[in-house]
Amino acid sequence: MSQIAVRCHPFAPVASEELQRWLTAEIDRLRDDAPQATIRLLRLSQPGPEEEIEVGWQIELGIASPVPPLDDQRLDELMRDLRLLGLQPSVLQEGGSASGPPEFAERVLAGA
Repeated sequence: MSQIAVRCHPFAPVASEELQRWLTAEIDRLRDDAPQATIRLLRLSQPGPEEEIEVGWQIELGIASPVPPLDDQRLDELMRDLRLLGLQPSVLQEGGSASGPPEFAERVLAGA
């Protein structure tokens, strides 16, 4: 299975509800672009002294073939849009070979 995870941490003062709405709409567009892929949006949080603190989102994309669920151009567009929204995205992409266990490497894209 080919997998990509995009972690998104806000660094600009944008309401999290607005970001959540945009991310949900973007996930719908990604599902239209890659109907064969499994695509999930997860809300990331951590325990705080009184309640959980929201720290961002993670977009997970997977497909049951060696072909990535998104091509490089679409992934670059997604990263650009996330940066413009005030998110600090980082991509983890599966690497490795068919004969060994999968390895995940953080992928640095132009403009990061």
